[in-house]
Amino acid sequence: MRFKTALVAALATLLIAAPPAAAHITIAPAEAPADGYATLQVQVPHGCDGSPTKAIRVQIPESVPSVTPQVHPGWEVTTEEGPKDAVELHGETVTSGVEEVVWTAADAGPLPDGRLDLFGMSVKLPAGKGGDPVYFPTVQECVKGRDGWIQIPQPGETEDDLESPAPAVILTASEGEQGHSESGPSTGLAIAALVLGGLGLLTGLAALSLILRKRT
Repeated sequence: MRFKTALVAALATLLIAAPPAAAHITIAPAEAPADGYATLQVQVPHGCDGSPTKAIRVQIPESVPSVTPQVHPGWEVTTEEGPKDAVELHGETVTSGVEEVVWTAADAGPLPDGRLDLFGMSVKLPAGKGGDPVYFPTVQECVKGRDGWIQIPQPGETEDDLESPAPAVILTASEGEQGHSESGPSTGLAIAALVLGGLGLLTGLAALSLILRKRT
């Protein structure tokens, strides 16, 4: 009995002491198709040790060639340009683009601690294998202090091993690959249905012909 009581108390202490995963700055959706466009939202759930958030700086990896930040009422949005991995986009070779998006509180004032806000952007994700992560290191500037959500797991590590992990999107199979995998069975079923329908029509015509012959 004493052992069970001690165990429950120890677990309760761990749960209270452990910071919730939602306390991190994250990106939604957590998954998106490789080599496709996605609308991402940077989720800011709190300030810096109680201090309101006055700016969010999102670093864009060189593998992401195109970024269009969303207008956020009451906040000023700016971008910085930088080099990109060469990629064909809309018939042109892209070698530079947005390397950082910054939202700065203006008329709306800083985001109070304990209040959730979302900052959106449309991005062109890189080609890659399903399961590959794309990291968007983010710096949260507050009225007092700042937090850097910039840690990227090293081989053998996971995000759970890091104190301030960078927000990430996990690539899934590209839309083209998904369409290819789904079109095969669907096309086969359509052909089979046409064949069966044709056989049924021929059978019906043969039966009708036989009836007409008997009548004559």
